[in-house]
Amino acid sequence: MKDRLITVIIPAFKAGNYIKETIQGVLDQTHTNFELIIVDDGSPDDQAEVIIPLAKEDDRIQYIKQKNAGVSSARNHGYRLSKGDYLAFLDADDIWLPNNLEKKLAK
Repeated sequence: MKDRLITVIIPAFKAGNYIKETIQGVLDQTHTNFELIIVDDGSPDDQAEVIIPLAKEDDRIQYIKQKNAGVSSARNHGYRLSKGDYLAFLDADDIWLPNNLEKKLAK
């Protein structure tokens, strides 16, 4: 199970103040075989300025911007782009403990 690719999808809207911590929580996972798809749902704040540099530093991060269509649309957009064996959804204002993905795979 360790080699399984997990797609983490974060829909983001007005998350500029806390998205960096959310992303760091994913990057700190003990299970490192993941892709992180962040779908910017047409946010008017500065979240892109926070996300883009992080995406440039780590090729597991994919940043997508779409017109505002709501959280479900953003999640579905991320799903359509996913390549993982499993999906994990994360809200833009939540933070995972470092062993979150590892524990989920163990079940």
